[in-house]
Amino acid sequence: MAMRTHASKLIAVLLCGCAQLAACGADEREEMRGSLFFVVGSYLVQLDLRDGSTAVVTNVGDAEIQSLSPQLDNRLLLTVYGSENQRDMHRLVLYDIETRQMLPLLNGRQGYYLPGTKTLVFDDGVGIYLTERVMGSWERTEVAEHRFNERVEIMPISAQRFAYRVGDGPLVLFDKTVGRSLELAGLDTTCDLERALWFTAREQMLCKLRRNESEYEYAFVTLDGSVEQTLSLPAGRDFKPVAWVPDQDVLVLTEQWSTWFTARQRSAVGLSGFATGEACRCIEDQYLGDTVIYRGN
Repeated sequence: MAMRTHASKLIAVLLCGCAQLAACGADEREEMRGSLFFVVGSYLVQLDLRDGSTAVVTNVGDAEIQSLSPQLDNRLLLTVYGSENQRDMHRLVLYDIETRQMLPLLNGRQGYYLPGTKTLVFDDGVGIYLTERVMGSWERTEVAEHRFNERVEIMPISAQRFAYRVGDGPLVLFDKTVGRSLELAGLDTTCDLERALWFTAREQMLCKLRRNESEYEYAFVTLDGSVEQTLSLPAGRDFKPVAWVPDQDVLVLTEQWSTWFTARQRSAVGLSGFATGEACRCIEDQYLGDTVIYRGN
């Protein structure tokens, strides 16, 4: 009987390919509040952190939502890709969470508002621009030119600064106050913007550091490339930080793994508290995609 029980447990582990994060306790879940907004194709979805329930907020029809960015006054900026007048194009659309209204802004992609401002950073396919609405029209400042539809990464840093990379070029910081760009050589050699989050309160970036060809870890890094603190997570799993919950000082991350016998990809949502230094898995079989925005209640 004991042998059968032991064998059953072993088979269960092999079948599950179980994630290494322990499940969150009831107390940990009850303390959470607010919502996560994420994208599934043409759908904008809301996840309630209190109970893990999800609800479709809106959809954009035949188009695809490619990214999200927070804006002032309970609004989100969507990068939408779809056909218009028989042409495929990227559009920046402002979505109001309370009224559920959409306001088209500009043709462009990779749109982000600088924190706490109405200054919009975006890429129009051939260049990166800063723009603001002044007297009913958009005033644009060119930041960088590039080849048509070249890969662009943008990360807002503060009300006056943002980091960006064009193609395989260097990681650059643009400062609006002086109107010029500065290469972030130290940070560039340490990590890149993929899977990275900026923590305003710390003035540090949480990013992925490679240990070797097959292993990596996440760490807080300053703009000059100094590694300040590593994030304690179980080794050997594919974790991805997706959002910071500032009013609760909690990191939301996703975990992906494959089952041993079926090779089916599974996903879960986890929480890592900076005060406790502990991480737990709170929602099973939930995929959040590449862009996640937190909103408090």
